[in-house]
Amino acid sequence: MRVRALGIDVSSSRGLDLVLLDEGGAIVETARKVQPGELPAILAEIAPNVVAIDSPPGWGMSGGSRLTERELRAFGIHSYGTPSDPKKADNAFYDWMRVGIKTFEAAEQGGFPRWRNGSAKGRAMEVFPHASAVVLAGCLPPKDASKRSWRQSVLEVNGVAAAGLRSADQVDAALAALTGIYALKGRYTALGDPREGAIVLPSHSLPASPYRRCTSPPKPDSQMHLPGMTPCSCGDPDCREMTKGEFARGHDSKRKALLWERARGGAEAIDELKRRGWEIPSDIR
Repeated sequence: MRVRALGIDVSSSRGLDLVLLDEGGAIVETARKVQPGELPAILAEIAPNVVAIDSPPGWGMSGGSRLTERELRAFGIHSYGTPSDPKKADNAFYDWMRVGIKTFEAAEQGGFPRWRNGSAKGRAMEVFPHASAVVLAGCLPPKDASKRSWRQSVLEVNGVAAAGLRSADQVDAALAALTGIYALKGRYTALGDPREGAIVLPSHSLPASPYRRCTSPPKPDSQMHLPGMTPCSCGDPDCREMTKGEFARGHDSKRKALLWERARGGAEAIDELKRRGWEIPSDIR
């Protein structure tokens, strides 16, 4: 069976929208108006490899926002803050977060405990469809683009047959699922403190400066729609190669060079070098 990710868009008034996506970009199944209590039985039936939920898994630890949200803002990506004050959290505006927290609890009841670090397989992780779309497109949406059309174009550019999606909520659920597929392949970055919730983004790396605004929606490359073709995971922000494997031809060396640069700044790059069986720079062994 192919690797599959379940994306969940959360709403307090409309229930949960679910999209089950396989690693080739095919939408396997969708569901609308699902209640959190129904999720364990659905997970047992469809057996995804990961669950990606568009919601915080819990309240913040201090202040009016979490570290993950503050770090996103440094890249020009804005989101609602998740409060730590219970009185503020009682505001009706945060009803959707309460539903999202219940959704994480239901996912754990269904065998998918909350992701904190390491492998994404068998975990429920927090995602943010707007942020995923920006990271996948490499830019913020054009000022005149509608939210749904912009995000749907990002899905299509990344090989997802999104034309059959019936609403903006389903588009967001599909972006959540696509982020889950990337995470299963180890192609992700997580911002924030895992203790209060870290948003998972579908890329090995993020730019050194904030994202700029696009002038037009992304356009699909014909390669994107070939069976089994996915973006190269070398991590080079300028790479637009598609491949049936993990890397385009010769781009494994790009990945190694990038890891060597990062190895002096943190253990994550060193861990990946070891996992791949690649040499570690001699000055940091």
